[in-house]
Amino acid sequence: MRYDSFLKKIRVGLSAVTACVMVLTGICGCGKSPVTLPGQTGDTANETGFVMYGTYDYDSTDTAVLVAKDTEGATLTFLNAELGKRYTLGYDGTTGFYDRYGQLIALSQLAVGDIVDLRFVREKRHLTMASLSSSAWTKEATDQYIFNSIKNEVTLGSDIYKLSGDIFCYSGKEELDYREINSADVLTFRGIDTTVLSVCVEKGHGYLRLTGHEYFVGGWIEIGTKNIQKITEEMLLTVPEGTYNIVVSGSGMSVDRNVTIKRGLETVMDLSDVVPETPKEGLVLFSITPAEATLYIDGEKTDTSSAVSLTYGLHQLMCTCDGYRTLTRYLSVGEPNAGISITMEKEPEDVSGNGSSPSSNESSQTATTGSNRVYIYAPVGAECYVDGNYVGVVPCYFPKTEGSHVVTLSQSGYNTKSYTITVDRGSADMSFSFTDLEKTTP
Repeated sequence: MRYDSFLKKIRVGLSAVTACVMVLTGICGCGKSPVTLPGQTGDTANETGFVMYGTYDYDSTDTAVLVAKDTEGATLTFLNAELGKRYTLGYDGTTGFYDRYGQLIALSQLAVGDIVDLRFVREKRHLTMASLSSSAWTKEATDQYIFNSIKNEVTLGSDIYKLSGDIFCYSGKEELDYREINSADVLTFRGIDTTVLSVCVEKGHGYLRLTGHEYFVGGWIEIGTKNIQKITEEMLLTVPEGTYNIVVSGSGMSVDRNVTIKRGLETVMDLSDVVPETPKEGLVLFSITPAEATLYIDGEKTDTSSAVSLTYGLHQLMCTCDGYRTLTRYLSVGEPNAGISITMEKEPEDVSGNGSSPSSNESSQTATTGSNRVYIYAPVGAECYVDGNYVGVVPCYFPKTEGSHVVTLSQSGYNTKSYTITVDRGSADMSFSFTDLEKTTP
């Protein structure tokens, strides 16, 4: 009898505990619905009989650009480009990170500049879930782009995109003004629809300064195969990072050296050890089609009816003729005798009936807007170079010429910076002010 009574008490106790658990479960689930994880259907979530609380709870969502990762402090900083606001959220082991297809990934697979969809608890500033946005697009490692700072847009290939009002641009761990991008940089663009939200500099640029080059003034400098520029008394050139065979020629002399350009740094190429030589000359016989074309060598009109004597080194050739495209190329003279054949292309017919289109030489002449100027007002005291050539100490100005120009600012004890500006063809002066240069870290 005592044994049966004991079993009866155990059954009654278990029933009471079961009822209590059911009541508690009902209280905990009050007002909440099962949470479905990415890649999981609602039915699958309910088949287990369990309901997850806490891990994926949220009261706010956003689509934003990841602008900073602090793994030590376990925080991520995001930029809502539409509102121009930044905010920081904490994360922990309950935070879920996903790719654009809903597959779990590690935090390390989210990169600064990525566009992500977020779920978070606003009051606690706690991130519950971050996934690469499925509505975002990426154009990786391209140099096929043209920025227009006047219209605040960029052309990628044949498509035109707007730049968001608070576009996030960065190089390594450094955040940039997008005007600090040089046209030769290699970039990755990310955006949504027709708007670019972030730009990453995959391959940037540095600076090359010539010193001791007085014998080469008026000659030419070749950096690689694409960058050729006339040498002036004071130069500071913007050059893509990398190692180059740089050739400097002038006054019948030629010097070539291997130079490494590092991102954001200034490299000096000192030519003071070059011993002047008696200029060597070579005779060049030109054959030009059409015969009535005019040839300019280093800007000087040249008679090509007989062989032309040219000093050794690089020379600029330009052929012009009515009804033909203006042709510009470079000639390297390094032999006593040489023959050059030039054939010009005809201009395409103007279907509008307004005659032939202007040559590139005529176009370049109309690009200069008279006596108008472009003024640089800040940072005061910095040396200013435009397209590699020295124009003065800020505040200063230079003649207004339509198109894109690279403004480089340099000052002893400070990091050199360059900006790409767009100059319009209007009749009014333009002015620019840039941020103060940063002191060089020892």
